[in-house]
This record gives sequence, C-alpha cells and structure tokens, in this order.
Amino acid sequence: MAGENMNSSFPKSNQAGLEFVISTTEELQENIMFLSTDFPIAMFTQSYRHGASDHIPFHWHDGLQITWVSEGALEHRINGDTFHLTGDKLLFINSHQLHSSKTVHQDTRTLCINFSPDIFHPKILKSLILPLLENSSFPYALLPLKPYQITLLKKYLNWKNEPLGYFSVINFLSQVFEIMLNEFEESKDPSNYEEMKLFHTVLDYVHSQYAEQLTVKQVADYVLINKNRLTALFKKYTNMSPIKYLNEYRLYVAKNMIIHTDKPISEISADVGYNQISHFIKQFRDSYGLPPLKYRNKYGETQNLSKDRYL
Repeated sequence: MAGENMNSSFPKSNQAGLEFVISTTEELQENIMFLSTDFPIAMFTQSYRHGASDHIPFHWHDGLQITWVSEGALEHRINGDTFHLTGDKLLFINSHQLHSSKTVHQDTRTLCINFSPDIFHPKILKSLILPLLENSSFPYALLPLKPYQITLLKKYLNWKNEPLGYFSVINFLSQVFEIMLNEFEESKDPSNYEEMKLFHTVLDYVHSQYAEQLTVKQVADYVLINKNRLTALFKKYTNMSPIKYLNEYRLYVAKNMIIHTDKPISEISADVGYNQISHFIKQFRDSYGLPPLKYRNKYGETQNLSKDRYL
C-alpha cells in the first residue's frame, strides 16, 4: 500500500464548491488540512446518513481533535472503549489514538476541530499541556457541556473564515484544557503504548493486503505473535475477530467504489478479495441493507459522508 491509496476508501466532500477527499496515509493517519502552518487549526462539519450505514473506520491523528455532535448520536470506539456521543458532551481525542465512529439510530451531524498543541504559548505548552498529553493514562476525555458552550459551538457550525474569529476558537480550546487539567486523574491502568503500536502495525498490514486471501496465521506471523494473541488484540480494540474485521474493511472499501465509480459489481467484488460474487453480494446486503447495485442506485449520485472545512 503506497502513499495515500487509502483515499479510495474515504468519500469525497465539498468545500466552497471545491471537491476534496477525506483520506489517510498508509499508517492510518488522517490527512488534515490546516489553515496554514502558522495557524494549525482546522474546523469542519461531517454529515452521516444512517440509512447508508455511513461510518469512519479506525484511523488516528498526529494532532488533537475535538468532536461535538450537533444532531443525532455517534457510537465511538477508542482504544477498546465504546460509548455513545450526543450533543450534551464534548469528545477530546489525544494524538495517535485509534478510533472509529458510526451512527446509532439516525442521521447525524458533527462539528470537528483538529489542531496542534503548538497554538498555545510555549511556557503554557511545556509546563501544563504537554505533561497531560504525554501521560499514557490520557487517551481521550468526555466533557459535559454548559449551555453557553453549546451556544458557541452552534455558531461554529456556520463559521466564517475571519481572522478575528480565531480569538474565539483559541479561547474555547483554552477553556477545554483548563477543565481537563482540573479534572484529570491518573489511571491505575494506563494505555500500553507498545501494544497499541503493535496493533497499528497489524491494521496497517490488513489494510494493505485486504485484497489477498489473508488468514489469521499470516497476519499473526507478520507481526511475530501467535494467533491467540492476535485474536485478543482485535477483540480488545475493535470488538471483532480478525476475519470479521477484514471482511468489514473489504466491504467498506467496496462500498466507496460502488458509490464513487462506475465499475461493474463483479470487478469490485474481485478487487476487494472476494472469489465468489454471490458471497460478496450476500455479505454486502447483510452489512449495508441493500445489494450492491441497489445501493449504487440509491446513494451513488451523492456523497456518503460529507466534510466541509471552515478553518
């Protein structure tokens, strides 16, 4: 898997009339377009259609991310933890944390703010923020929102890219860190960095070889562990077996090919690793509620997950 060829598994979106792609690198890091290198903040909305089974598979960010659900609800999974995110809470995700999201029961819209900690003063960054971010007990935080904060976030949904607005965003992010610093408690069971790094490697391999006839033993041998430990890792971080995860990822890639290309379904089936098209059609229907061709006819003319960037 070279460069950014995972782009095909992420949908296209629109920003001020220009089309761009939500993409990750081969290491599962999402590509984030900041306003500039001098102001490393990106703010955008994402819209999920429940009927189309819109979701974002496992990936990670080099920087930091805040997510607020303005409509609906999302099921998030971060480093093995699963929870529902609704509009009364804010989700902060630390860097390099594997996470995924999907709708719960209805169409959903979110506001995301991705940013680098370098936006803060070097003294504050060194003395307060970096010690928190570098603590292995701090992968993410769920923060209750007050009414005035929700009002501000609603304004961000219609953000205008104006320099004076940056003060508001930086002030809001500063308040978030102040709350987290006051409420953070060291966990007795901190995240295992080496284990997460190993699982990053596992997913990278699966995502690069998904079109091949992979076996659990092949994946386990690649990372020099036994099949039992590999299965335990998948269960812990994805709540799936290795083969179920592989098949879901194949279907996710196929879904985006179905939506964004006019390739014959038989070719797509072969491209994502299915030897029998009948098996592919059944698996796709079980996952997405419609057979591939009907799914294309219903959703192919629009984008399945839009992302509009403001900052």
